[in-house]
Amino acid sequence: MSKSVDFNKTVLENVTAHPEVVDVMTSLGFDEITKPGRLESVGSVVTLNMGSQMRHVPLDEMVAAFEAAGFDVVGAGDEPASEGAAPATSAPTPAAAPQPADPAGRQAILERLVRRLSNGEDLESVRKDFVRDFATVSAHEIAQAEQNLISSGMPVAEVQQLCDVHSALFHGRTDDECSAVASADGLPAGHPSAVLKRENDALVALLDEVDAALAAGAGAATLKGLLARLKPLRNHYAKKEQLFMPFLYGHGVTGPMDVMWGVDDEIVAELSDLVRGLAGEVDDATRGRIDALVQRMREMVYKEEQIFLPLCRDHFTDEEWFAAYRDLEEYKPAFVDTKRGWLDADVWSREKALEAKAAMSKGEIRLSTGTLSVAQLDAILKLLPLDLTFIDATETTRFFTREEKIFARPIACLGREVWQCHPPAIIPMVKDMIADFKSGARENMEVWNPMPGNPVRVLYVPVWSDEHEYLGTLEIVQQFGEMLPKLKELIG
Repeated sequence: MSKSVDFNKTVLENVTAHPEVVDVMTSLGFDEITKPGRLESVGSVVTLNMGSQMRHVPLDEMVAAFEAAGFDVVGAGDEPASEGAAPATSAPTPAAAPQPADPAGRQAILERLVRRLSNGEDLESVRKDFVRDFATVSAHEIAQAEQNLISSGMPVAEVQQLCDVHSALFHGRTDDECSAVASADGLPAGHPSAVLKRENDALVALLDEVDAALAAGAGAATLKGLLARLKPLRNHYAKKEQLFMPFLYGHGVTGPMDVMWGVDDEIVAELSDLVRGLAGEVDDATRGRIDALVQRMREMVYKEEQIFLPLCRDHFTDEEWFAAYRDLEEYKPAFVDTKRGWLDADVWSREKALEAKAAMSKGEIRLSTGTLSVAQLDAILKLLPLDLTFIDATETTRFFTREEKIFARPIACLGREVWQCHPPAIIPMVKDMIADFKSGARENMEVWNPMPGNPVRVLYVPVWSDEHEYLGTLEIVQQFGEMLPKLKELIG
């Protein structure tokens, strides 16, 4: 009896019909198919035709491999017509129509598809209609679909819960995947986009190790060690959130960035919780949590490379890329060394530094208790064992010191609203605090970060003029690690 493989069907559908499809796929280089959960997650979305595009394996090579294994091949190079129908509770799926060329028509269809997912419709059913209507989709269209959901009243937290499902809809169909331009090849070594790509490559290699350990039934010590090696992921996310996102906020790309930042926070929190809790025997529930976390990390890599970085490439000016490159030095590396080396950006950075130095050499500042030159005041502030940040009365970041570098501070945040430099989850708290300062309801706010051996105090105080006019808020950050031994000695 003959057996067939359909290139229009998903990998999971073909494997379910003929388990030996796994062997053929592995021989073609699709090693991920054997990793725990990959067949049921990505394999339930990606067809064999899409796999050929995504992994750059020629169709004729795939066809030959399946035929050599005794399969009859159908649908190679074709696109399936949609046969999926929405559930009875949703509107009927419209009949197949030519792909719309006008942006408004494309956006309307794309938003309907994302809404169907948000309303709980099966991913594969929606994806069939997406494949029918879209040959490719741009990062801008994806971001706009999420922005429209938020603008229409859907809470950011709800979009955040569904964003992995949303992005799974687009696998194999983004412009970068179809044109194979997502790699960092050709960019200077220090280009911020190239840095994030190298970090993602190293992250994926570590995730492969975790998947292999899970498949081998590794114990708590091995899994704990592997997950601990993933902790620098927070440094990777900090670059994305604090160097890249403020520029996108400035270009009006807001909602999708809030969603991504929120997911980053969830991933980091779950990673920390798992590392702290791993001990003794590892039960199935914990292994399931680890596998789910690995899949979320992989999905975030996809979103960064297929949606986030393309948005940056399309929106950023040369000066914004140069500024991100300059400020990279403030952030710790993630998995690989952060290479420097981008001549144009280095020249720009030197020019900016010289301009700042020239500005400091002019003029003096008359204070209530004396007079200082700008250069003198700048040098004195650098000697303070504190991080100071001043937010003016319009909630704009105007000044900071960073000699202690307790927290990274990119120069690019100057002149930006403070909301563009904080995680979306804490913005309501910051707004409430500043409102209390302005009204006089609160004199200060103190937060302690109990880091082992080096506690950090963060003090927020309103700044008032002699006429009691609100001028802004000052953040004072101080670490006490060096003081603790001396204090203990003095106390006796």
